[in-house]
Amino acid sequence: MVCNFFDGIGILLFRKLVDIEMIAQMFTMPAKTTWEKVQLLVEGGRRQLSPLLFEDFEYLYNEIRKREQRQ
Repeated sequence: MVCNFFDGIGILLFRKLVDIEMIAQMFTMPAKTTWEKVQLLVEGGRRQLSPLLFEDFEYLYNEIRKREQRQ
């Protein structure tokens, strides 16, 4: 359920319905720590189930990391 939540936030971010600043203020730490904990499981799921599994959650994580590097 948590991965689905962050996947949904990633979709909103990708479609530019929310901006990275607002998302970063609310979800930086939870999104980063969750992705880092589930990344290996997601990669395994991509091999077994679907190569697109939680791709928008990964997009969210990468955009948060890019924002941090800019600051």
